[in-house]
Amino acid sequence: MAQKSYIFALAGCTNSGKSTLAKEFQRFFGASETTIINQDEFYKLEDEVEKIYDPAALTLTEQGYYWSFDEKEAIHIDKFKERILNDSKKFKNVILDGNMITEMDEIVELCDRIVVLTLDIKTCRRRREARTDYVPPDTPGYFDNVAFPAYLRHLENARKRSRSDNRITFIDVSEPRFADRNSSIIDFRKQILNDYVKLTDEKLDVGSVDRLVSDPTCGAISTFNGVTRDNHAGKDVTHLSYDCHDLMAYKKLRGICSEIRKEFPDISKIAIFHRLGKVDIGESSVVISTSSPHRKTAIEATSKCIDLLKEHAPIFKYEEYSNGETEGVKGVWKSNIDDRKTS
Repeated sequence: MAQKSYIFALAGCTNSGKSTLAKEFQRFFGASETTIINQDEFYKLEDEVEKIYDPAALTLTEQGYYWSFDEKEAIHIDKFKERILNDSKKFKNVILDGNMITEMDEIVELCDRIVVLTLDIKTCRRRREARTDYVPPDTPGYFDNVAFPAYLRHLENARKRSRSDNRITFIDVSEPRFADRNSSIIDFRKQILNDYVKLTDEKLDVGSVDRLVSDPTCGAISTFNGVTRDNHAGKDVTHLSYDCHDLMAYKKLRGICSEIRKEFPDISKIAIFHRLGKVDIGESSVVISTSSPHRKTAIEATSKCIDLLKEHAPIFKYEEYSNGETEGVKGVWKSNIDDRKTS
């Protein structure tokens, strides 16, 4: 039986660099073994796409409407799926590129991993206005009235989906990390491949996280498993609950990975998985794992990663006690800095 192709999707904001990153991954994985499929190849014709009537558009366009090219209904999803299935029989790696991938259940179910690239509106506008290759070209007002609002809706849907789908993660690409564009592209590729950052409502599996950081060049994996204990300050704890602003937390957690790599250059891979919602006694709240050629580096890096997470990650919790009391409820959440219920 033929080995299943690895299907990797780059989704997210318009002009976030999906196509550029897709080409970088193709180069890295090997051009002969990797194909790129762009969602835009499957757009319907103008007369097949729904028109959005906007009275305000009367002052912007003669027609008084916008073509709705930023909704999944503008895509021939069946043809998109068919192409993926066909190419997955021919190539070891299939890279998908498209801003609406996370909106299409039929496409999501085929993917092994989905990375959603995020942008702030100022950067997105600047990049979009510099483009001259859109067919049809943007009509005046399209970005503000259609394109960016659609991205925000898609992003929120992806955020909700990601809470229960461990294949989906987020990376902010608003500003290049290096002055040189090529260096930035390579750096983002390394982050995506080597830093596994995940916020989830699902129970955490320590073994799965360990496997993510496994590397044949490394002789050490150091893992911290923080679990909820049943007591604190003389009170019986029944459970903890966690919440966060997902995108802000993802950005901070990826920043922590960057800090770890600066201090410990030998680190190969890093995984930070944090549970959200209710976490019962004995269940894992956070699993952090790093791999390195050497034992000491991995242990020290994991320890440092825990400290940075407690200090900087905008993840908040409250605890509930057996006597019915709660701490951190009613909007004043207990800071994760004082995370004495994990060990």
